[in-house]
Amino acid sequence: MLKKFINFITSLKFGIILFLIIAIYSIIGTVLPQGLGGDYYLQNYKTFGNLIVLLQFNKVYSSIIFRILVLVFIVNLVGCTLNILPGQLNKMKDTYFPKKRDNNNDLYDEGVNLEDFKQSLKKKRFKISENEEGYNASKHRIGNIGSSITHLGIIIIILGGFLGNIFAKEGFFNMIPGDVKAFDDYGFSLGLDDFYLEFREDGTIEQYVSELSIYENGNKIDEQKMWVNKPLSHNKLDFLQSNFGWVSNLQIMDKNKKILGEKLLKNGQQYFYQPEHITIYLYGFYPDFHLTKGGEPFTMTERLRNPHFAVVLYHLEDYIDSYIVEPGQPILYEDIEIGLVDPTLYTGISYRQDFGYIFVLIGSAILLFGILLSFYFYPKYILVGKDSIIPVTRQNSWGYEIQIKNILKTIKNKSKGEL
Repeated sequence: MLKKFINFITSLKFGIILFLIIAIYSIIGTVLPQGLGGDYYLQNYKTFGNLIVLLQFNKVYSSIIFRILVLVFIVNLVGCTLNILPGQLNKMKDTYFPKKRDNNNDLYDEGVNLEDFKQSLKKKRFKISENEEGYNASKHRIGNIGSSITHLGIIIIILGGFLGNIFAKEGFFNMIPGDVKAFDDYGFSLGLDDFYLEFREDGTIEQYVSELSIYENGNKIDEQKMWVNKPLSHNKLDFLQSNFGWVSNLQIMDKNKKILGEKLLKNGQQYFYQPEHITIYLYGFYPDFHLTKGGEPFTMTERLRNPHFAVVLYHLEDYIDSYIVEPGQPILYEDIEIGLVDPTLYTGISYRQDFGYIFVLIGSAILLFGILLSFYFYPKYILVGKDSIIPVTRQNSWGYEIQIKNILKTIKNKSKGEL
C-alpha cells in the first residue's frame, strides 16, 4: 500500500495534476488584488467574498494551501528525478551502448575502410570501445543526465521561491501625495510626490503612476516613477504598485464654520461623532457621477468630472437618512454641518524582501545547463560491425545520419584519390 502511494506521489501523472492546480492558483493570484484586508473582498466581491477569504485567495502566494501544493510538487519532482536517475547514470557508463532499432539505417559502404572511419571518429572526439564484431563509438554521454539536471534546476528554483515565500518580509501601505513612509530597518524613507491615472480614449484606465522620492538621513537621494509593470527596488526592498482609490476629508463644523472634528475616509468607511452620537458612513465616492434607471449611483470613469458623495447617517443604530452631495455641500443635522471635501487619489503599495533570490539565480543557471545538455549535447552512438555502420541517437536522428554520411563520403573520396 505504501509503495503504491509513493509511486503515485512521484508519478508524472500526479505531477501534471499538481502543476495545473498551481497554475490555476497563480492565475487567481494574478487576476485578484492581493494583500488587502478581508473587508475589501467582502465589499467588492459580494458573491464570492467569503470564499475568497476562506480559501486565502486574497494572499495566494503566502497561503497555507499554496505552500502545501508547492511542497508536494517539490516532492513529486524529486521523486520523478530519482526514478529516472539510476537508468541515466547506467547509460553514462562506457560499457553501455543502445541496441539497433528497426528505424535505424545501416550506412555501411564497401568503399570505406573501417579503420580509417575509426580514426575519423576519434578526431571528432568519439570514444571508441572495441568488441568481437568490430567497435562502437560514443560521444556526449553526459547528455543522458540532461533532464535530471534540468529537474534539479527547477527544484532549486521552486524551493527558493518556497523558502523565500516563508521567510520573506512583506507588507502593504496606502499613501496620498505628501506622505512619507519610513523604513528605519533599511535606512531610508519613501515619499509620494504625486499619484495620477492615465486614461485611454474610451475613458478606461490605462495605467496608474506613483512619483516617488527616496530619502536617506533626511536627504533626497533619488526620484523614481513606479507603475503596475515597473516596480521600484531600493536597499533590498521591492515595491509594487498594487491598487488605488479615493480618500476624502470629512469635516464636522458648527454654524460658525468652526471645525469640530475631521477624518480622512475611504469608500465603505465611517466616523462616529460622539457629541451627537451619530455615525457618518461614506457609502461611496463617484468622481464621474451618474444614476442608474433604478436610482443607484455609479461612476462612468475615474476622471474627476462630476464628483459626488453618497453618505448615510445613523443616530446610534437608527437610520437617519441618505444623501447625494457634491464636495463641500453641507449636510445639515441639528446644529452642525457635515461636509466632505478634497477628494484625493491614494495609492496602495506593497513591499517585499525576498530571500529566495539566490536560489532562483543558482537554479536558473543549473536549469540552463540541463537544457543545453538535453538539446545540444545529447548522446550519440555508432555501432560498427564487419559489414555494418549504424548511427543511433534519440534526437535529430536525420541530421545525425547526414553528419555520419558526410564523414563516410570524405573517407571514400580520400581513398579514391590515393588510388
